[in-house]
Amino acid sequence: MEWIRSLVFIVFLHQGALATGWAGVRRDDVPDSEFLNLAASVLYESVGKFTYSVGSSSYVASGVLISPEWVLTAAHVTAGDNYRGGGVGDLTFSFATSDGVFSYAASEWLTHPGWASTQGDLAAGYDIALVRLSTQVSAIQAATLYLQDTLQIQAGTIVGYGATGVGSTGWQNGSSGIKRAGQNMIEAQGDGITLSSNILFADFDKPGDPTESTLGAVAPLALEYLPAPGDSGGGLFITQNTQTFLIGVTSFLWGYSDGGANSDYGDLAGFTSTTAYAGWISSVTGIPIPEPSTQSLFILAACLWRNHQGRPRR
Repeated sequence: MEWIRSLVFIVFLHQGALATGWAGVRRDDVPDSEFLNLAASVLYESVGKFTYSVGSSSYVASGVLISPEWVLTAAHVTAGDNYRGGGVGDLTFSFATSDGVFSYAASEWLTHPGWASTQGDLAAGYDIALVRLSTQVSAIQAATLYLQDTLQIQAGTIVGYGATGVGSTGWQNGSSGIKRAGQNMIEAQGDGITLSSNILFADFDKPGDPTESTLGAVAPLALEYLPAPGDSGGGLFITQNTQTFLIGVTSFLWGYSDGGANSDYGDLAGFTSTTAYAGWISSVTGIPIPEPSTQSLFILAACLWRNHQGRPRR
C-alpha cells in the first residue's frame, strides 16, 4: 500500500526519571486542561508510574494495576541488561491521588519469555511484563481486562506518564513524569507474519490535513493524542456498555510521515494486546482469566514491512 513509506521504531525505555512535565503528545488546538482532566478520571486510576534504575541511570515508565499485587507493563521496561530483568534496581510503582502519593516497592518482575527468546524484537509482539508489588494496593481499583472474542475499530484512551508536546513538533526531552491521557482510534493490528497480530496500532491525525493520516479515518478525535517516552507500559482502554476495559499496554512509536518517531502528526503507536496474553497473565498471577480469541481489526499486510530497508531499531 502506498501509504507506508518508512518504518522507524523507538522504544520508550530511556526517559530520565523525576523530570517535571505533562505526559503524552496532544493536538495543538486543544488546551492541556482537557487531557489532564481525562487522566484524573476514576476510570483510569489503575495507571501508575514506575521509577527505577539500570546501572547508574534512572528512568520513568508507566504501568497498570490489574490486581491488588500485580501490575502490567511493557517488557522493555523491566528487561534490564539481559532481556529478563537483570540489573534493574529500586523499581517502585506509585499513584498520585488527592490524598497524596502512594508508593509500592516491587518484589519481583517477569518479562514475557518471548521477549528474551526474540532478543527484544518489537515486531514479534512480546513486549509485555508483570511486576509483583511487595505490599497489596487497597486504595486503587484494579483495571478489568478485555476478554471478548473480537475487537472492532473503535476509540481508545491512552494513559501514562510520558513526555509532553504538541503534534506539530512532537515530544520534548526531559518532560516526563506527570499523568496525562488522550484518545485515538484503534484501527489496525499486525498481519501475524512479519508484524505480530498481538500488536494494535493507532495513528496521529492532524486537524485539517488528511495527508497526515496514515490509517483509516482522516479526522482526529476531539482529544487526539499519541504516547511518548515514559508512557511505556501505560494503558490502552476502551469503554463498552458503560464498562471500561484494558486492552493493551504502550510499546513503541513508528515514524511514518517524516521517518522520525517523535510523536508528531502522521506517526503511529504500537500497543501490545493484553487480551492476547490473558492466558500467560493468569498463569503467572493466578488471576482466573479464560484464554480469549484473536481480535478482528484491519490487518497490516506483510508487504508493508518489506517496504522498509532493514530491521526496526530501538
